[in-house]
Amino acid sequence: MTRASSKRVPGIWHGLLWSLQRGGQGGGISRTRLLWRTLTANLAHGKAMRHWMGVVFEMQSRQIISDMSGEYLRAVRPYVHRHTRVTDRVVQLIDHADWLETALKHGAFETLTAGRPLVLAELPAPRGFEYMRLQLRRASPQSPEGELVLSLTLQRTANVQQKAQAVDAAVMGFSRFRIDGVGCLVIGGVRGQRNPVARFSPQELSQALAGWKPSVLMVRVAQELARYWGLRLVGLDPASHQLQDWTYQIRKRYRDAGLRIYASYDALWEHFDAKKGPPGWMILPLDSDEKLEATALSPEKRARQTRRADYWIRTRNALRLQFRDLLLRPDREARLSHLTESMALESGSPDDDVEDSGFGESDDDMIPARVLQTGPGNLV
Repeated sequence: MTRASSKRVPGIWHGLLWSLQRGGQGGGISRTRLLWRTLTANLAHGKAMRHWMGVVFEMQSRQIISDMSGEYLRAVRPYVHRHTRVTDRVVQLIDHADWLETALKHGAFETLTAGRPLVLAELPAPRGFEYMRLQLRRASPQSPEGELVLSLTLQRTANVQQKAQAVDAAVMGFSRFRIDGVGCLVIGGVRGQRNPVARFSPQELSQALAGWKPSVLMVRVAQELARYWGLRLVGLDPASHQLQDWTYQIRKRYRDAGLRIYASYDALWEHFDAKKGPPGWMILPLDSDEKLEATALSPEKRARQTRRADYWIRTRNALRLQFRDLLLRPDREARLSHLTESMALESGSPDDDVEDSGFGESDDDMIPARVLQTGPGNLV
């Protein structure tokens, strides 16, 4: 990797060499397919790719990113929304990059760009655990589901497990970009645990979260983030997931994975009363899912409902306090260079400036976890 600060902006044909580097595969794509997609993107969308190369060069020179090749190839990798064109993807990435610098306070922004997780809330750790946290970090370049990752992370104490490692019990991938001219917090994927060895049982998680399903808690936190940033909350329509494309339907394991994703996300969005939005997206209300009343007839069920409500209220209050220290509200945002607006004009996207409205390295990365925790049935 050369230092961008001492050289000219690389040409887009450097992308072909970058696509052949080891470690470039992942996110549901092989190196051969990544090379082909880079080649076709350069030929068919050269103007957009040159613009994106200039943006990643500038971010590298400012030390906002450290992997220029990986960031550049984000634009040509398959996005989780299968109907996203290369020019659309470039607009989304530039829009997200512009917004990120105005959404976080200086210290929080430096934490993310340094590759460290940003802790949004320290939740009460259950017995035998060192900590339980809601934290934010940048997604790997191979992630097809978004540029930021919200995770519920736990770690056991040393006296319970030798050399205990932090484990993500739930993960949500998301980005911020405009859809039909409106700023949106866009959820590209919600999944459960992936590590086949270091994992927690559903009973452990249910007890630790006072009965909340991790996937539901992730979306509740997303509602709080969208409300704080003044964004519309949007989730992927499972019918538009990459695995629903005919190229993935040929193989049985992809077909089965696509069916699981459809059922899981459909149940999750139904729980939150999501409505059909622009093609391929579901709009989630910011004030929905306030089902916290203790209305059950049984005293035992009423007690469980009360515990669940109390847990969320405490978590929400902790989040809001931390948001004040880490995040910036829309009225404090600085308008930058309007890179996104110019790209939107080139790609035919609307230019309405409305603001107030993977994860692994194998071809299996597009397949959800086997315990996604968002299956049909009761979600809380």
